[in-house]
Amino acid sequence: MSKIGFQIYSLGCKVNQYDGAVLRHQLEQQGFAISSQPQLVIVNTCAVTQNAITKDQRLIRQLQQKFPQSQLVIMGCWPETDQQAKKSVTGQKVLFWGVGGNKQLIKKILELYSLQLKPEKIMESGLLATTDRSRYFIKVGDGCNQFCSYCLIPFARGRLKSRSPQEIIQEITLATKNDYREIILSGIHLGRYGQDLKKNRINLVSLLKEILKIENLGRLRLSSIEVNEITPQLIKLMKQNQKICSHLHISLQSGSNKILKLMNRPYSTDYFTKKVKELRRALPNIAITTDIIVGFPGETEIDFQATYKFAKKIQFSKIHVFSFSAHQKTRAFYLTDKVSSLEIKKRSELLRKLSLELGEKYQQKILKKYQNKKLSLVVEGKKDKQYRCKTEFYFDLYLSKKDLTKNILV
Repeated sequence: MSKIGFQIYSLGCKVNQYDGAVLRHQLEQQGFAISSQPQLVIVNTCAVTQNAITKDQRLIRQLQQKFPQSQLVIMGCWPETDQQAKKSVTGQKVLFWGVGGNKQLIKKILELYSLQLKPEKIMESGLLATTDRSRYFIKVGDGCNQFCSYCLIPFARGRLKSRSPQEIIQEITLATKNDYREIILSGIHLGRYGQDLKKNRINLVSLLKEILKIENLGRLRLSSIEVNEITPQLIKLMKQNQKICSHLHISLQSGSNKILKLMNRPYSTDYFTKKVKELRRALPNIAITTDIIVGFPGETEIDFQATYKFAKKIQFSKIHVFSFSAHQKTRAFYLTDKVSSLEIKKRSELLRKLSLELGEKYQQKILKKYQNKKLSLVVEGKKDKQYRCKTEFYFDLYLSKKDLTKNILV
């Protein structure tokens, strides 16, 4: 019997990408195979904003038109949080699923094709969530307890749920043995890792220390962390161990204290500045990237200018700019004093332009400092005799084979 062909499309955050990679691996263990003409199409949706849901719907329509005879599975945060999701997608061959429960989902898919589950082949931990990259994203936890006023994640993924350190170490060890040269720790609320594992007395720093003991480990990167969770212990460990990339993604969201309060963010701009100064005293070359939401209800021109000036003052190396678009389950959806879409677009363009300027400035600063030193690189691809390399400082370089050998390949 020929293998059943499938495709998976994962939208949204790194956690969703990881979940999709785990599901792909588990389906392959059950005898399915990635195919350009799939009998099974899975869309792992994102619902963090209304814009995200619109993207889900657009992709689903496109896939239904492209593969009209295929079985469609719609999973993830959208069907988990929106009871109307089922009504907005028509078609007989549609299966809706929420977040998690991979074993049950695979069992359901197998039943659609009159196949039996191979239980010995299912690994709930997802070992190994294979990808086509040289960098391995691992989810160390799910859920969030923070309840920012614009964010749907606590409703979609529930409260904080940390994976056991033993399970994480096992997966990273396997990834390292399979030649993944950079490990990226991801999670919805990474800085709070272990707080729900009180009996184990473990936190993010103690987890990092255990990971660093893994034989032949390449580089280690944190995907994202809240500014109020950057502890002196974490800064000290990053300074002492060169295997941890000199890069942190710290979400700002706004440079206006008024807007931060409306967002229910747990810090002020003064606190953010203080913490960045601490980081740069210990790690002068550290890359700091961020997220900023534009057009949050109540954001005046003065508030936006405060955000713009603050981003310029902090000198982020990259800014991910998001247009405000709240889900109806969040408090922000019901706030008045909305910002017009035209104004949001104008402000977003200004911030994206600033991001390019700051990124170029930071990259030139690093390249100047390292002109007589070796950069730590992970090769991610090759095109036209040029190697695309990820630096520990997060930006990419395109190098010839000769230039590549002048640096350190992790």
